[in-house]
Amino acid sequence: FVLRNAGNTCTHAEGSMVGSLEFCTGKLGSRLILVLGHTKCGAIAGATQTFQAGGEKAPGSALEGLLQGLSVVAKEASEELGPGALQEELAAHTTKVNVFSSMNFLLKYSEPIRELVRKGDLDIQGGIYHLETGRVEFLGRSPQQAELLAAEGTLPPSMALGTVRTTSDGPMAPQAALKLLKVGNERFVVGAPKAGKVHSSMRETLATGQAPHTALVGCADSRVPLETVFDALPGDLFVLRNAGNTCTHAEGSVLGSLEFCTGPLKTRLIFVLGHTSCGAIKGATSTFLSGQKTKAPQALDALLQGLGSVVSDAQKELGKKATEEQVAAHAVKLNVFHTMNFMLKYSEPIRQKVRSGELEIQGGVYDLQTGRVEFLGASPSQAKLVAAEGAVAPSLKSKMQGA
Repeated sequence: FVLRNAGNTCTHAEGSMVGSLEFCTGKLGSRLILVLGHTKCGAIAGATQTFQAGGEKAPGSALEGLLQGLSVVAKEASEELGPGALQEELAAHTTKVNVFSSMNFLLKYSEPIRELVRKGDLDIQGGIYHLETGRVEFLGRSPQQAELLAAEGTLPPSMALGTVRTTSDGPMAPQAALKLLKVGNERFVVGAPKAGKVHSSMRETLATGQAPHTALVGCADSRVPLETVFDALPGDLFVLRNAGNTCTHAEGSVLGSLEFCTGPLKTRLIFVLGHTSCGAIKGATSTFLSGQKTKAPQALDALLQGLGSVVSDAQKELGKKATEEQVAAHAVKLNVFHTMNFMLKYSEPIRQKVRSGELEIQGGVYDLQTGRVEFLGASPSQAKLVAAEGAVAPSLKSKMQGA
């Protein structure tokens, strides 16, 4: 019962490949699956070249998508061989690693196959056919078989709908939520998202209530779609956005919304995300460095001047010789910490939760070119701010005085 494709892989044909194997081992009663690679495989050679070329871009064809998928295997083979491996040597080892990768894919994503193997009714073996001699080198079982059989299985990526979070799930620990952000961003970067499929049953479930694992404060920039960047499903993220990912001129709405999310909704992670080439930060940098001041500023002018303190700090840290571009780039990072510090300084409920360990505030910077998020961790000023006496947010204070 033969299934074939370039690279003897399930990665980009999991529905048909895995489904066909479930039919063969289930309905037809076959008790052996053999995954067979071969020497001088063109798909593996192309994937190796793709890996060594580096860089990440969206595939322009199905073939490019296949090679990018296999390049993950080439990366694993490269790490096993260590630096200095020749391309031919790397391609040969990738062929072997890819055989095990396909075997692992079956064990990870097919419950019927996994159950048959677990009971001893099915065996999965691997091998490499040598074009020069005609002999098959039998590799045996995957080294990871026992581990994969013990783990909880899941559907293949292209078939999985995902599970939406509701109030029945309860709060998620901050580090667990942070891990979801990191793993989701990695899927986005390599072009293997899972969250695009939303079924009507998921919407019906979400109508019963929400339990987002992370409150996310990000920029309004259209190039930074926050749910997409973290490959998140509806219900995963509680998103607040404005130009410059700042609280400074929207503390009532932003802080109030965050207190709602971390209070009644019991979210335990706040994540502040800036991004490279931020227009608001660039504008604030230009305004600050030019010394512009407006007597009766418009809302945008007020926003840019409000961010001026962040730009000032960035210039001080870099020195006067820094270019405007360098100052703006550094200000992006400092602005993330500035927003985190604002929350800790002006929200007593948030500060108390951080103090008790119930809540974490983390930050990051999204790179527009690579799609990767640089995770910055907590603010360097957190301990000091948590220990200090809090204050009322500026705009709320003026309203209270006016009353």
